[in-house]
Amino acid sequence: MKITIDIPKDIEKSLLKKCEETNLSPSEFIISLLEWYFFKRKTDIPSEVADFVKFAKRKGIEKAKNCKYSDGKFCALETFTRLDIDAEPQMINPFNCLFCTYFVGRDMEEKKRKLSFDDAEKAYNIAKLAAKLVVEIYGDQLGYRPKMKLEQKEIKKDDLKKLLENW
Repeated sequence: MKITIDIPKDIEKSLLKKCEETNLSPSEFIISLLEWYFFKRKTDIPSEVADFVKFAKRKGIEKAKNCKYSDGKFCALETFTRLDIDAEPQMINPFNCLFCTYFVGRDMEEKKRKLSFDDAEKAYNIAKLAAKLVVEIYGDQLGYRPKMKLEQKEIKKDDLKKLLENW
């Protein structure tokens, strides 16, 4: 294959100077540059950097699969926020997902629901104790005094403190 390139004068001078220093002809020098660019350039990357890029890509793909707004191939937020409606949706780039600020994990929502149910149960128990205290203390003044059942017992400050500490 033969390639012809028009090079500006200032670059031509520096190229010829570099060829004289390396004792190569200009065509050999260009061929060695092309070989370096296509073959050696990819192998010059340190192994730590390559491992880091592989790890980041793997985490980005994992994050894309676990995101609430993603189906694993397309991001709903990215598709809906684009200005050009007629454009085709673009595939997810794992590096964009890695640093996405809108990420909401599917497993996070389940944890929030579970925690909110536990909190509601604790709040219910505290409200129940508070209602018992109001009835015991102010029941006569309010004109309400329910009959005590066998399973009901008087509320102690220790019970209330334990319940509030667990809250």
